[in-house]
This record gives sequence, structure tokens and C-alpha cells, in this order.
Amino acid sequence: MKRLFFAVILAAAAIAVSMSFGSSHREAPLSALDPTADDTDIYAFTAPDAPNALTVASDWIPFEDPAGGPNFYRFDDRAHYYINVDNTGDGVYDIRYQFKFKTHYLNKNSFLYALPGVSGIHDPKLQVQQSYTVTREKYRKGKLVSEKVVGKGIPVAPNNVGPKTIPNYTAVANQAIHSLAGGGRVFAGQRDDPFFVDLGTAFDAINLRLGTGNQGGGKDDLAGYGVHSIVLQIPKSEVTVDGKSVSGPSAANAVVGVWTSTERPRLQVNGRRAVVSAAAKKHRGHRKHGKKSGDDGFVQVSRLGNPLVNEVVIPLGQKDHFNATQPSQDAKLYGQYVLKPELAHVMNLLFDIHAPETNRTDIVQALLTGIPGKTQIGKHPVPADTLKINLGVPPSANPNPLGVLGGDLQGFPDGRRLTDDVTDISLRVVAGALKGNNVPLGDGVDANDKPFLSSFPYLAEPTSGFDSQIPKPITPPHAPTP
Repeated sequence: MKRLFFAVILAAAAIAVSMSFGSSHREAPLSALDPTADDTDIYAFTAPDAPNALTVASDWIPFEDPAGGPNFYRFDDRAHYYINVDNTGDGVYDIRYQFKFKTHYLNKNSFLYALPGVSGIHDPKLQVQQSYTVTREKYRKGKLVSEKVVGKGIPVAPNNVGPKTIPNYTAVANQAIHSLAGGGRVFAGQRDDPFFVDLGTAFDAINLRLGTGNQGGGKDDLAGYGVHSIVLQIPKSEVTVDGKSVSGPSAANAVVGVWTSTERPRLQVNGRRAVVSAAAKKHRGHRKHGKKSGDDGFVQVSRLGNPLVNEVVIPLGQKDHFNATQPSQDAKLYGQYVLKPELAHVMNLLFDIHAPETNRTDIVQALLTGIPGKTQIGKHPVPADTLKINLGVPPSANPNPLGVLGGDLQGFPDGRRLTDDVTDISLRVVAGALKGNNVPLGDGVDANDKPFLSSFPYLAEPTSGFDSQIPKPITPPHAPTP
């Protein structure tokens, strides 16, 4: 019975379906042209130092060069950024946290982002500053029933320009950690990109550098780059269906689905109107109850649940449409691409590994509905691409980067931790690991180029512009992982 249960849990790894190798960096034609709206990654986990809270780390703006001045990177004041939670299993958000940013130019007569010697996050020598408002929205069956501002005027951590400009960057960035009304805390600002992957091999027709990729030798092509992150840590009772704490993994309120999204004013979204019109009408219908008229006319231009899905699973002609639709529509609109994954066919052509190419119901179930007793939300969930996490599972004492495939039941796809190697998991699942075709594939990159922090906000600090090298380190060869 135990072996059968573990096999079922392994099937959840198909959520890794992600079937690809670089998370959602430049994943769709229009988002590639709109980086400030491009959500690159989302992580959802229970942190060891905050066992009663859900921690969500979400990233936007891919490939930030730390030396990219004089106009350094920032969140867009014209966009609305969201962290969404589905706790009923219908693929529609029940709880949303909205983030709205405002940029303050303290000296428009200077070309500098900051003058030397910035000592605090409100230091006037920091001549370009951002702040934001956090609003918690609660919905019932798609209709807004309440909204509350839980944080206002919160400062954003600045870009790490260099040691002459910001001598003690750690101290200044930590001033961006703020408490929220009702419990929890938040951080927003520049961080080191936490995703690790050999993009050069992935998009050179899966050109593995060493063996089958499970013995190192890969190059982390995201090393040295930054992203703009929002890290939200809130009591689990704030996101459960009944507003109560979670008693354990089998509790009825234990599982929620999480994803991010970005909205822009309709009139600013050139070229998208025909693509998103239907989704936009539906979206406005969800938000019109109780919303101020000034918020009308915003349309969704990007979204991200499970890593890697839009980048490889969704075909080129559907990528922008996927970004504009809601998770509740996924099975109807995109289920066919998961059932018959193109990547499995490509892998067979390249390596002849006998990956199953059709009838991938194992992936469809795990990706869209979750596994009963583990990551399924409710009794009759709507198939939806959300990152599902069981809030009743305690943190692992010894996390395994292969997550469930490595015998770690807290790991991906039960949420996603910063250290989970979703690339290797995805390759193995697509090759047919759940159907007995155990091919020890990988990209040769095993971990992030920088260690993560043991406390909030967990993501590593960005490299300074002064020290920028974009080194792309190569993982040393090692014994093959099983």
C-alpha cells in the first residue's frame, strides 16, 4: 500500500510537466517585448522558520543586467501585479493580493539613479525611489465581496548599483521588509534570479554537454542576472477556504492553488485587443462588483502557475492567448498539448529514449487536477494550471532537489521550493518516468549560483553593477544522480 501511495505521489511530479528547461523567461512573443509585465517564476512553500505561513516568492523582468544603468530596472507604475489563490478548486481566484507601484523622482535634473553614500531606503541621495500599495481582495464564485488595503507606501528595495553608491546594500535592502495589516510580511525589490538552468543547451535542440545531463557539466545561463521580486508571507488561515489554520496534510482545507498575473490598461496593450477580448470581458465581470470605476479597462497580459508550461508546452500560436486567459479554461483550451506533448516526440527523435508520445493522461491529471489525497483541491476540481501546495505538509529536514522523484514528499510538485531542480524533474517525467521509462536526464546544472538566505525574503541579493560579470559558471562534473 505504501508503495502504491508513493507511486501516486510520483505522478504528481508530472506537474513538472513543465516539460522544458527555462522557466517563463521570454516565453511568449508579446511578453518578450514587455519585460516589466513578464512574470518569470513563482515559488510556493512552507519555510522552516515560518511553519504556520504560506510563503510565495514571485519574480518579474527577466535577464536584468546588474550594470544596466543609468535607467535601472523597476516595476511598472502602469501595471497591476497579482498573487492569486484558488482554494475551492474551480480555477478561479478566491483570494488576490494586488500590488500597485509608484515611482518617485527626487531630482529630475540629475542623470544618476543615486548619489554616492546611500545609507537608507529613504535617503534623498537615492534619487529614484519606488513605493507600493498592497490590497487583499476576497472573492466568492468569481465576485468580489471585500477588499482591504493591508500595506500602503511600502518602499521597494533599490537596484544594487555598486558599493560606492550603496556601501551597505544588505542593510538598505532589508529596510524593504514590512509587516502587513492582519498578519504577514512582504518584500519587493531586486534580487538574484533564483532559477538555474542551462538555456544554451536547452534551446540548441537539447544539446546536453555531458552524458545524459545528470552528472554536472552544465552552464547556468541565468547566473549573474537579476529579477524584480515580490515575496509575500502570510498566515495560512488567510488563504484557506474556511479561513482556519490547517491541521495536517489530509485536512479538507489543506490544498490551495497559487499563480501570478499582470494586468495593463486596455488602451496601452497594442496588438492584444483581438486576442484578449473574450478573456478581458470575463475578467472585468469578476472584478466589477465593488471595484472603483478607475480600475475598469485593465486586461491580463501575463500569468504563471507551474513553471515552464507556456514556454514549451503551449505552441507558439497560442502563447499570447494563454497569457490572457484564466486557469479555469486550461483543460478546454490547452489540454490537448499536454496529452500529446511535442517535447516527448522531439526527445525521441534526438535520443531515441522511447518516451511515450500520446495518451499522457498521467501528465494531464497531475498537471491540471492534482493528485487525490495530496495536491487535489476539493472533491471535484476543475482542471487548471495552478501551482498546487498542500499546506499541511511540514518542511523537509533534508530537502532533495529532485523533490518527489527523489523521495522528498514536500518537494516539487507539492508547491515549489527555491532549491527544487524542476528542469531535471521535467525531463525525466516527459521521458516517461511515471510509466516505467526511467531515463536519468538532466541539464547538468544542480543549484543556483548563489546560496539562498535562511530567513525572509530567502532570495539571494543581486550582484552589484560594479561587480557585474555575468559569469555563467559551469557545474563541475560529479557522480551521476540516480
